Order: sequence, then structure tokens, then C-alpha cells
Amino acid sequence: MRNRTFDKTLKRAAVWTVALAAAFAAFAMVGPDALADKHSKVAEERSRLMKGMGGAMRTLKGFVEGRNSAEEAAAAVMTLSATAAKIADVFPPGTGMGADPKSEAKDEIWEQWDEFEAAAALLGTKAAAFGDALASSGDVGAAFGELGKDGCGGCHRQFREKRN
Repeated sequence: MRNRTFDKTLKRAAVWTVALAAAFAAFAMVGPDALADKHSKVAEERSRLMKGMGGAMRTLKGFVEGRNSAEEAAAAVMTLSATAAKIADVFPPGTGMGADPKSEAKDEIWEQWDEFEAAAALLGTKAAAFGDALASSGDVGAAFGELGKDGCGGCHRQFREKRN
């Protein structure tokens, strides 16, 4: 006579084994493509955000040079601040230069993740400093210089390799 508890446990184990095998098989069939699609979407979002920051920096440069209004500069500061907060989200592992021929993201990002996050935070801090200078009629030229050198440059020097 067999133990009923043992039989139930054996049946559950068999069901779970079949379910896990099916899940692994499904992932093996669509996993790499689904992952590649996810990385492609992240790369597109990252590119869109970076281009937006470039446009915001051009707007600030235009303000410093007398071509753009304070309202345009304030909007650009908001763009930079919002984007700085999203940077870490658009750099998941596996989306660097080795995985994407269009990427300019160096492997150092993931090897030095804390420094990368700190550089993104510094961008937000420098954007806020420009906003403060703008609001107080302070030295926007100096604030713009620091934003470019330490904000954008803080990441680009260490974590980006420009491709031709």
C-alpha cells in the first residue's frame, strides 16, 4: 500500500517539472529575440533622451549668447533635470557598445555603476545650478560652463566613446 501524501507530492513535482520545462522551452524559442527587441527599444529611448539633452544644451548656449529667451532657457533646464533623473533607467546591462553597433556606451558604465549614477546626479545638480543662476540673474555663463564641463562632460569623458 502506497502513501497518499507521497503520491500527491510526486504528482505535484511532475506537474511542476513539466511546467518549468515548458517555460524554459518557450524562453529558448522567443527569449533572445524578445531580449533583443527590449534592448532595441531601450536604445531608442536612450538616443531620444540624449538628443533631447543636446537640444536643451543648444538652447542654453543660445540664451547665454543672447539668441534665446529666459523662458526657453527655463524649459531647457527642466528638460535636463528630468532627463538626468532617467539616465540610469536607459542603461540596462547588455546595451553597450559590444551589444549594439550604434551604441557609444562604454563597458565602464556597468563596471563602475555607482560612479555612473553619481555622474548622472551631478548633471541634475548642474542643471539646477543653471536654473538658479537664471532665476537670480546670476552668472549664467559660468553656470553653463560648469554644466557642460562637469554635467555632460562628467559622463561623456569617462563613459562614452564617440563613434564616427
